[in-house]
Amino acid sequence: MESQDNKKSHEEKQEEVKIREDDERKKLGGIKATPFILATEIFDRFSTIGFHANMITYLTQQLNLPLVRASNIVSNFDGTSSLTPLIGALIADSFAGRFWVIAVGSIIFELVLILFTISAYIFV
Repeated sequence: MESQDNKKSHEEKQEEVKIREDDERKKLGGIKATPFILATEIFDRFSTIGFHANMITYLTQQLNLPLVRASNIVSNFDGTSSLTPLIGALIADSFAGRFWVIAVGSIIFELVLILFTISAYIFV
């Protein structure tokens, strides 16, 4: 009888340790990706507004498209680019973790913005 009590107490101790480890793992997650999301969204808004204005000007003045057609092209581009986060979400949920997809996506986005800015100064 004593050995059963010792067995139960040992098993109960093991369960308690597992529960504590699970609680510690849950606490480790947090909101690590939030700064990446906020920075990306801020830069995205600024670049989108600037891109739309510049693209309309380019399409109407350089390519001599009517304003309605230029607006339609920019709207179609904007709608298509708004669907790309769905692809990122599928990749994040299916293959990679959310943090790494957001981090890599943010870095790629920032690098492309830097390249656009540099090319604007080089070719002007």
